[in-house]
Amino acid sequence: MVCEDPTELTPHLAAWDALAVRHGRPFCAPDWMLAWWHEARSGDARLRVVLALDAEGLVGVGPFFAQVGWLGLVEMRLLAAGFCHRIGPLARPGHEPAVARAFAAALASMTPRVASVVFEGIDADDRWPELLAGAWPSRRRPRLRDDARMDAPTVDLSGSYETWLQARSRRFRKEARRVGRGLQEAGVRGRLREEPEAVEALMRLHHARWAERGGSNVDEPSGRAIARAAQALHGRERLSVAMLESPEGPIAAELVLRAGDVAAFWGGGFDPDWARLAPGTQTMLLALQALAAAGTRTADLGGGAHEYKLRLADANRSVVWRTLFPRGGRYPLIRLRLAPKHARIALRKLVNRLPESQRAPLKRALRAIRGRLP
Repeated sequence: MVCEDPTELTPHLAAWDALAVRHGRPFCAPDWMLAWWHEARSGDARLRVVLALDAEGLVGVGPFFAQVGWLGLVEMRLLAAGFCHRIGPLARPGHEPAVARAFAAALASMTPRVASVVFEGIDADDRWPELLAGAWPSRRRPRLRDDARMDAPTVDLSGSYETWLQARSRRFRKEARRVGRGLQEAGVRGRLREEPEAVEALMRLHHARWAERGGSNVDEPSGRAIARAAQALHGRERLSVAMLESPEGPIAAELVLRAGDVAAFWGGGFDPDWARLAPGTQTMLLALQALAAAGTRTADLGGGAHEYKLRLADANRSVVWRTLFPRGGRYPLIRLRLAPKHARIALRKLVNRLPESQRAPLKRALRAIRGRLP
């Protein structure tokens, strides 16, 4: 079953969400993915969510949309692609091969014909690209291309917050206590919030944080998507904003989503005027303490091996970008169509290897020319 209108998904949303919880995939929750669809999609985007059903109900969900571009070439992409990491199809455990066959048959029969299926920011261990390629109904197996890989640090909270904190370096613990005292002396207090005002403050602080680093890729539609998801998930202990507040107002915030015993940090920001007291790290510590108390076992810090993440992390679970190309007459055209995108990926890899001081102007230049490339 292929759903082209969000209303067709309504009877299946609870089962879809249950799969996201079962697999510990916060960003695969339908309230999050569909909030992005309603508010932040761009270009000629057409909803194409594939549902696999049996007598008991929903067996799997392929959260796809069709991006129609140059010469009418159709890219199948994942909902919320470019907005968050560790997204992808979901299936009832043990049913993955059968669900992959259903997904492949549905994608291969779409009109206009699918030229590529793009998996952006999926877990490095996710086998859905191989499963779909193996199940694709054609004489020639589709080609799989590995586009990029990004480190994604994680935190192990399976013991307790105190156990995790004790495993950090003595220097880190001492510095965290010192900074925490400094914030308290300045009248700063921390709490978890869910209301719309918290999301608005989060976005302000995010852009303030990144202004001096070449700007943020998070635009106004993305902010609306987060606000919509926060409203849909309100009161369910699934989405929260960890926030530090001074007597004058919020100074730092981090957005966190939960699914089962896994939590994922989407991002955050802080007021640069408070940078000397490392409010970003303190906000993450506030969130981690609350998550551990709520039974979270793993906290996903998201893509990017930033120094502040590495100080908190226990492991690295990379995310990857991969593309499936069905073989056919349009194969050379889609490779040509995607050449600029793959060139940008390669250039981004080079930029990320540069010292921090050199990245900002290059990122601004890349952002300025992004819209001019096909």
